[in-house]
Amino acid sequence: MKYAYYGFGAFIGFVCGMGINLIFYWLDQSGVKFATYLINNFGFLGEYFLELINALPIIGAALGIVLIKLLFNRELTERSDGH
Repeated sequence: MKYAYYGFGAFIGFVCGMGINLIFYWLDQSGVKFATYLINNFGFLGEYFLELINALPIIGAALGIVLIKLLFNRELTERSDGH
């Protein structure tokens, strides 16, 4: 059952990360050149930040699993025989 919890947390984190990633993508497609601004003004740090934005779905999935572990620690570590 704990893998269902972890899977749900990863799914929710992935969807949230994908949503935020889509917001940045739509911002770039609408004519606001956010990526160019970051690279021109911040150089390597701007490129690094853009790669973090691209990795948001994976980061969200990992943080979703961590959040489930923190929120449901007692339920996940409880023995099935009732002790």
